[in-house]
Amino acid sequence: MNKVAQNLFQVIYPFYPLWAFVMVQYAKFPVGKVLIFMLLPVLIYYIYNLHMRVPSYLVFYLLFTVYHLGSVYVNDLLPTTTNWFNYFFSDTNVLACILFLVIENTDFSEGFIKRMSRNMLIIIGLSTVVSIIQIKDVTFFYNIENDVNDYMTFYDENRNASIYSWYNLNSVGITFPIMISILLSYYDFKSRPFPLIAISGIIVPFLTRARYVMMSTIIAFSQLLLVKTIPIKKKFAVIMAFVVVIVMILAVSQMVGYDINKIIDERIMEKGNEMSSAKTRLLSYDVFMMKFPENPYYGVGPKTRDDVIDLLGGEAQLIHVGYLSYLYFYGVIGASLLFIALFLLLRDSWLVGRRQQFWGSFYGLLGFAIANFTFVYFAFEEMGIVLAVMYARYYKLNAERLNEEIQTNEVINA
Repeated sequence: MNKVAQNLFQVIYPFYPLWAFVMVQYAKFPVGKVLIFMLLPVLIYYIYNLHMRVPSYLVFYLLFTVYHLGSVYVNDLLPTTTNWFNYFFSDTNVLACILFLVIENTDFSEGFIKRMSRNMLIIIGLSTVVSIIQIKDVTFFYNIENDVNDYMTFYDENRNASIYSWYNLNSVGITFPIMISILLSYYDFKSRPFPLIAISGIIVPFLTRARYVMMSTIIAFSQLLLVKTIPIKKKFAVIMAFVVVIVMILAVSQMVGYDINKIIDERIMEKGNEMSSAKTRLLSYDVFMMKFPENPYYGVGPKTRDDVIDLLGGEAQLIHVGYLSYLYFYGVIGASLLFIALFLLLRDSWLVGRRQQFWGSFYGLLGFAIANFTFVYFAFEEMGIVLAVMYARYYKLNAERLNEEIQTNEVINA
């Protein structure tokens, strides 16, 4: 079953955005629910045949998921268009729990990681090509139905969601920076894939016109300068290489008539829109301070109430700061379970970086954690987070295998 699990992950990841396209366009069935039913037999087999490994971060995340479902029940927030069976198997937290349980009990091989890394190169290359095409046609390979449900923000502002809109419009901001972070750590600076990683890591986030995507990707790239084991000469070479890439991109942009200065002014500096994004965050903070004390311990359930929407005055449909939004939804008790799970996941990936010198998972997840100060998307089932956990699991297994070899050799030599 271990081989079956690896083969299943190899087929689905990192091609998940393409699977989402197929499911939306042709099967008319949620891709997350399909994945749950594909993984359930593997999980059931593991439960009955293995001594299940449940790391500390997953204990807290499981508790949060139970709390989340209980909050929906207690606050009577089950949508009238569904039932509890469908709601349970469509819930993104349930999907994330099943994914993590299977990953943490699967022994990933070196060949699996090599193939996964190669496939990620294909996906980031495809992401770059689609993003460039979307400069001229923002609707190219684009799920317009998702945008309608999200108040047309991406379409109206000409943001490029690349290949990721078929699952969720925010997926590009979570998954893509984490993939870049993983590949930067997996491949050496002098390797042939590095130029593709660097170019894609600059072009795709910039074309999204979303600050949190750019910020997450910058955090991913920062590992090249912050990791102590990388020589100073190599760090300097990395800086020079990025300067050259940026100059080349600027030159090409001018040739094709793409106005980069306009993007910087409108999306980064917010000139001409009276700092609307910053005002939305400040307003969210003010509304949170007004409404959170009404239900500080248990929260109001995972839905923004009408009184909060009225106070936001149409600026946003929810408290637009992730940590505050979850405190409002789940209270101190429920939100703390999620925040502790995220902290422990970061700690585990940091230990992998320190012991195995693989920093991709840590810097990718760090970007996700910081980005949630400016947007609301603690979706642990996102492909990027799943990949980060998968790679961290592999490198932890590597450490265990190395310790076993050392102990075996000591016994033989004794």
